Amino acid sequence: MRRIGLLLLMGILTHTINAKDQKAQAEEAQTLLNGNWVLDYGCNQDPNPTGTAWLVIHNNTVISCNQQSVTNKGTIVNTKNKGIYRFDWTKGPSSTAEYPVTRWNLLGLTTQGSTSCYSRVRSAEHNPPKFCSK
Repeated sequence: MRRIGLLLLMGILTHTINAKDQKAQAEEAQTLLNGNWVLDYGCNQDPNPTGTAWLVIHNNTVISCNQQSVTNKGTIVNTKNKGIYRFDWTKGPSSTAEYPVTRWNLLGLTTQGSTSCYSRVRSAEHNPPKFCSK
């Protein structure tokens, strides 16, 4: 009887520890990506923000917007690969996001074979417009 109880306790502890580890990984990914991102002029050089498009990321949601007031909302889905995410947009095809990209820790976003890179907003002049966070 004690052995059964001990095995049951070990199974519960293993399940609890595994669930906490998965939750911590999901929270870590959200923390890594949270914030405002601005489109850069490329992925292979020191970040140089364009100020023409932004991503606003909070927990598992993402808003994409550009200068022409076009916005698109999406959900961030974790994949099995560390640092690789899927953005499921309400309008259009999903995107694959990778973070970090290059030594400048850019966020690479690939949609239908085309890749763009975003850097964290570091100054007020590159903040997304008000309509972007709605």
